[in-house]
Amino acid sequence: MLFAKQETIKEPDNLVKLWVHEAERIYGDRLVNSTHLATYKGLSFEICSKSFAKFNLKKYFGANPEPLVFAGFVNGLDDKSYDQFQSADALSARLLEALREYNDTNAVMDLVLFEDAMKHVCKITRIINSDQGHALLVGVGGSGKQSLSKLGSFISFGSGAIVAIMISSSYGLNDLKADL
Repeated sequence: MLFAKQETIKEPDNLVKLWVHEAERIYGDRLVNSTHLATYKGLSFEICSKSFAKFNLKKYFGANPEPLVFAGFVNGLDDKSYDQFQSADALSARLLEALREYNDTNAVMDLVLFEDAMKHVCKITRIINSDQGHALLVGVGGSGKQSLSKLGSFISFGSGAIVAIMISSSYGLNDLKADL
């Protein structure tokens, strides 16, 4: 929540939505199966309904919830104010702009930015902008982990910020120390 500035979180409902978003990033993102995530979302909705009854947060919970996404590039790739994307279309437009800029200066990435992929880019930028932020990207090869990480790094730091370690069968501890 400390990423947000007072200028961007002017209304009380904005602060509540920021809290809901950050709580899901801290707790919900650590859950590994859909049953646990559904339980978390139910508890989160219950707490929000009791504690923040005067704010209409129902649209962010339920069967087809609206995306509640905060990121540090809502107002542009150069403006690092942490704010809420008002719609999935606004998020898509900003990420397509970032992808075009990335492709202008790097090897072309032909990404399809569906809703989950867009949310993952936002999560990645949030993680790498955090002090001592780190993530473990687990999944099958070719699923886009590396590409989304490259795009997130480009959004956060610009071009030239990505260094990849090439591991081979003869790669050892001394090689790792040299790479670091």
